[in-house]
Amino acid sequence: MAGRKKIPEAAPENVREKGKRFSKEQLLASERFRERRDIVDALLENGRQYTVKDVEEAIGRYMKGRVK
Repeated sequence: MAGRKKIPEAAPENVREKGKRFSKEQLLASERFRERRDIVDALLENGRQYTVKDVEEAIGRYMKGRVK
């Protein structure tokens, strides 16, 4: 009789995928965010590292925000 396959456990939600991280200065100098440098400069903190996904999510949240 064949054994049962183990189902891999999902990673906890609070664990972020480990991706390449960049400083705010590197992201501002990148070609990818050339059109949105002002937004990136305003949203990101100095001295902190970000993945490209983090930056795109922050921009998306900002663009969908409500006007007061």
